[in-house]
Amino acid sequence: MAGLTLTPEMLEGAYEYLRVSPPFCSWRLPHADHVSFRVMGAKDRFGHFRGRHRRADGDDFSEIAISAGLVKTTDVLLSTMAHEMIHLYQDETGTARGHHNPKFRKLAKRVCRIHGFDPESF
Repeated sequence: MAGLTLTPEMLEGAYEYLRVSPPFCSWRLPHADHVSFRVMGAKDRFGHFRGRHRRADGDDFSEIAISAGLVKTTDVLLSTMAHEMIHLYQDETGTARGHHNPKFRKLAKRVCRIHGFDPESF
């Protein structure tokens, strides 16, 4: 199965779809214009989040990267993006940085329940 060929625009679209859906819509996450989206070739992780870094132009941004090597379906793209968005939310609110702490697990359980993602693979 060939699957999706990811582009940064697809990642941005997935982010914006989730950002306006529950529970994300109440989290006041930044608009996609204020997040950097990158397709990566990693085979050891589905995605990663990198919080607040300064660009050459002086603006701060957060980065969400998704693995083209592992993310081959829309379901996995949305689930992975949702996972990274929890990291973004925790970074924005100062409740954790890159860790799957109890707060992350509580938020993940809620996201999975609302969107129908499998909590075991999330």
